[in-house]
Amino acid sequence: MQQDFFKKFNINPLKFDQSGLKWEDLLAISTHYDTIKPDLAAVGKFAVESILKCKNVHSINYRVKDNEHLIEKIIRKTIADPCRRIRIDNYQEQITDLVGVRALHLFKEDWSAIHEFMMDSWNLAEPPKAYVRHGDSPRIIEYYKEKDCEVEEHPFGYRSVHYLIEAGLGKEKLKVEVQVRTIFEEAWGEIDHVVRYPYHKDKDMLVRLSSILNRLAGDADELGTYMRYFKTYNDQVEASHQQEIESKNQIIDSLRQQINQLTLDENQLQSLTNSLDALEGTKQNIKKPKQEYLWLDSFMDSPLFKNLSHQLEKIVQSEGFQPIEVSEEDFAIMENAQKELFQILGNPEKLNRFLSDGHVKNLMNQIEFVEPKKS
Repeated sequence: MQQDFFKKFNINPLKFDQSGLKWEDLLAISTHYDTIKPDLAAVGKFAVESILKCKNVHSINYRVKDNEHLIEKIIRKTIADPCRRIRIDNYQEQITDLVGVRALHLFKEDWSAIHEFMMDSWNLAEPPKAYVRHGDSPRIIEYYKEKDCEVEEHPFGYRSVHYLIEAGLGKEKLKVEVQVRTIFEEAWGEIDHVVRYPYHKDKDMLVRLSSILNRLAGDADELGTYMRYFKTYNDQVEASHQQEIESKNQIIDSLRQQINQLTLDENQLQSLTNSLDALEGTKQNIKKPKQEYLWLDSFMDSPLFKNLSHQLEKIVQSEGFQPIEVSEEDFAIMENAQKELFQILGNPEKLNRFLSDGHVKNLMNQIEFVEPKKS
């Protein structure tokens, strides 16, 4: 049994002997662990139900560590630090992820709201820890620190924020490790764990392939952030455009009524002129979305975004997007027409004759209102 266990988890028997661990002691821990697993499961369910109250959590699950992985982790921790002694009376304090919860979110920026929820809702046994990848934006790292997170660069590019919370159904509180990450980060982590970690960390080809997959997962997260930013900005543009259409339709309607009832004097002329000016000058300044998109910077600097930008530039420069060319003769005609219009507006008699012209009246009656879109 012991040898099969070592082979399954790629444990060096010599290092195990040097660690001072006894197989019999590990079996005793496993037997004791069976007695507390039902309580651990109940605490895990309680934590899941509580965290699901945060609307930014897309999906969540929990697990109670199985006996084999508990023993395997005790062995690895002891081999890594021979001074550490993990016994039957302290393993629950030494192994802090007996109950593990994974809370997943869709967009990187959703983490901020989840973090606030976790900090407000739970007692933490230690400060949250944000694992980042080499090359991550200094702005993001600083943001984690501003949120009272310890930041640690993970050697294999693992990204996640861990919270060690104290939870329980009664007076006794148990530690639960809550890992918060995006769906793409979860997908990479699961694949990496099954294929490479922790038993094949020295396989160079697997390390390289996992690194590529990690980069693709990061690109997917950043592209998702950009898509959300683009949608938010585009929605604001459309809403502003809709408001502009409604405003101009109101001005046109008012203008039509003024013209139909017109007996010109100076005040009416000024009112008509002001209405036309307003129709010409109504503009909406589109503001950028208020929400912070900290992870957008990384995407803007990525090869993926630069390639997309290059493709868009090629489309814009294609024949289908050639600029409209106006000849000098057409431009002169438009300029003269504008001058004549302002001369008419400045002379009540000319304006009255202009508006009384049958052709002009027909044109005014053919004005089409742009109907606003119904939401």
